[in-house]
Amino acid sequence: MTMMPFYLVNRELAVNETRVITLTAPILQNRQLVLPVDEYGFTELYCTENGCDCRRVMINVFSRHAEAHVATISHGFEPPDDKDDYFGQTFLDPLNRQSSYSTALLDLFVSLLKSDESYRQRLERHYQIFKEAIADPAHPCQPYVRMLNGDEDTGPNVMRQLPKRSTRNQKKKRRR
Repeated sequence: MTMMPFYLVNRELAVNETRVITLTAPILQNRQLVLPVDEYGFTELYCTENGCDCRRVMINVFSRHAEAHVATISHGFEPPDDKDDYFGQTFLDPLNRQSSYSTALLDLFVSLLKSDESYRQRLERHYQIFKEAIADPAHPCQPYVRMLNGDEDTGPNVMRQLPKRSTRNQKKKRRR
């Protein structure tokens, strides 16, 4: 499953509706720092597979002051079936970037979902907008979708346009 940021589908809506949490005091637990003072942006990514109705969002959490990706959270809009309850409805994605603050950010995200119905509805609305856009062959996001999904020859064409870089293993010519 390939994920793509929501802002590539609707930049204006993403800029206006991305959840940002500003901590004005650090979160401590047993006198240990759990989450420092900062602004944390919860950016949304959705599945690019046309016809897939996974009803999931991946949240990449970015720290403004540290200028870093500090957590990756996966959330399903419905609770999983009992047979599919290995990770649960909301969890830290084990295949993507995490940091020492990830668990605290997961707890913060879950508390947001529990306390803010409009935020839950917004994530589902963005999912619908995203899925409609990737199903529309005329939508401006289609080059990104094709590249991410490996369709056509988009990926190699993009790679051909990048400047060539030297590698460590290349032998350097010595001047005499």
